[in-house]
Amino acid sequence: MSSETQSGGTSFIGILILKENKWTPHRKFDANALGTALLKAQDMDAGGEFEAVKVVEVIGGKEQKDKWVSPSLEARQKAREEAKLLAGVKQTQAKIEEARKARFK
Repeated sequence: MSSETQSGGTSFIGILILKENKWTPHRKFDANALGTALLKAQDMDAGGEFEAVKVVEVIGGKEQKDKWVSPSLEARQKAREEAKLLAGVKQTQAKIEEARKARFK
C-alpha cells in the first residue's frame, strides 16, 4: 500500500480527522492515490461528523505535508482570531476610558 522513497522510508497519503482538538489518523492511501483521498476527505467533511478533516502526504514515514484542510476549519480559525483581536481592542478601549476617568477625579 505504500511506496519506498529514496531514503528507504515509506510514502503514503493519509486522511486525518479532528476530534476534541486532536488530529487522529483515519485512513491511509497509496502514495499515488491523492485524488481518491481528496474526494473521500471532502465527502467526510461535508458529512459534518468530524470537527475537521485533512489530507496529508507522509514522506519517509516521518515528514508530513498538508495537501488539503477542511475549509470550515480555516473559517473557524479565522473567526477565533478575529474574536481575539476584537476582545483585545475592547480591553484597550476600557483601559483608556479608565485612565481618562482617573485623570478627571
